[in-house]
This record gives sequence, C-alpha cells and structure tokens, in this order.
Amino acid sequence: MKKQISTKNAPQAIGPYSQAISANGFLFISGQLGVTPAGEFAGSSVEAQAQQSLTN
Repeated sequence: MKKQISTKNAPQAIGPYSQAISANGFLFISGQLGVTPAGEFAGSSVEAQAQQSLTN
C-alpha cells in the first residue's frame, strides 16, 4: 500500500508529484532545492541553500 507524505514545513510540490511516497517499507522523496517554505532561496551561499535543502 502506498501513502502520500507531505509537510507544510517544506516548500510545497510544484507540478504533478508529491513531496514523498511511502510504499512497501520504502520511502521515495522528491528532489529539494535550498528554498524556504515561503518559496525563497535560503541565502546566497551554497552552504546556506544546502542546509535548507537538508532541513526540508
């Protein structure tokens, strides 16, 4: 059985995909940019955007 997973603490999916899907013991996640939940890039450095991507 598959279950769609989403959170408002990360940017919402744009387009016909989900933030994540759980199915048969696996977790499939979509790619994340270094974007805040408000939809703006988290700073101008690679480090700040990488950290935001992992937070998402």
